[in-house]
Amino acid sequence: MKRRKEYRTWKKGYYHLCTDGWKDGLLFHDEGEYVNAVNSISLLDLKYPVKVHYYEVMRGHLHLILSGRGTHCVDSFDYLKIRIGRRLRADGRPPLPPDYDFRLIPIENEEQMRDNLVYIAMNAPKVMEILPTGYLWGSAMMFYSDLSRLFETVRAGDLSGRKLERMLGTHLEIPPERLIQPALGMVLPQSFVDTDVFYRMFPTARKFLIKLVKDYEAYTRIAAQVGEEVVFSLEEAMDIVRLALNRANLSLESLNHEMRCNFAVQMHQQYQLNAHQLACALKVPERVIAQALYAARQRPKR
Repeated sequence: MKRRKEYRTWKKGYYHLCTDGWKDGLLFHDEGEYVNAVNSISLLDLKYPVKVHYYEVMRGHLHLILSGRGTHCVDSFDYLKIRIGRRLRADGRPPLPPDYDFRLIPIENEEQMRDNLVYIAMNAPKVMEILPTGYLWGSAMMFYSDLSRLFETVRAGDLSGRKLERMLGTHLEIPPERLIQPALGMVLPQSFVDTDVFYRMFPTARKFLIKLVKDYEAYTRIAAQVGEEVVFSLEEAMDIVRLALNRANLSLESLNHEMRCNFAVQMHQQYQLNAHQLACALKVPERVIAQALYAARQRPKR
């Protein structure tokens, strides 16, 4: 409650809104519930003076980049919570806990905006074998892509008011030019996502792709801010260690046993790499790395 009161005092700006992960259940179980979430996001700029610049709907939480005043970002979360909770109850799912909450992270410069955009885009690929641009429930699919030309669409203005109300679950007036994928009944992101920010941050597809696959520091930093677990594959962990050694002008062969253990502790603290990943990357037995990490955790903090 105290956190929400503080958010409401924040001035107009850009914000990363991340809902809590729900350990006791899922927010979205099937296609219809994902569609409801995207449609709910599409209504935010019609209900509040905010703009949606990016979003990604995950099984247990969702991410948004919004611009607006803090108080309207809080209102946006409350609106999403009501609509998601209503759909869960209608589908016979466990209800959202009354204290289900969110974090609001200010985005204060272009570097932070790029970091947050990439972090959100990487959410789906971190947990499934899919590219950001191939994920149906996020806005990444619309950037640097011609795939929208293949979508079957219908304009909201070509549907009756009653059908729109039934499809979107709202009495809000829907702009007639908004595009809906009729088979899913889902408003498409090109209808409501403001794309200017993304293209200003990533003026070429190549710049987006490079940051997407190589900026491990940004991913770790944003994960800490939103309170999410850092997840790296073994291949990524190997790359992180290799790049860190290169930046320090070191080679693996130049490190003795003690130096490798110390380097492992450093990599664990900075990137949360686990003992198995570090053992493979540094060619040290896993039990030795585990002992080094345990010893580091036992040292008194200065």
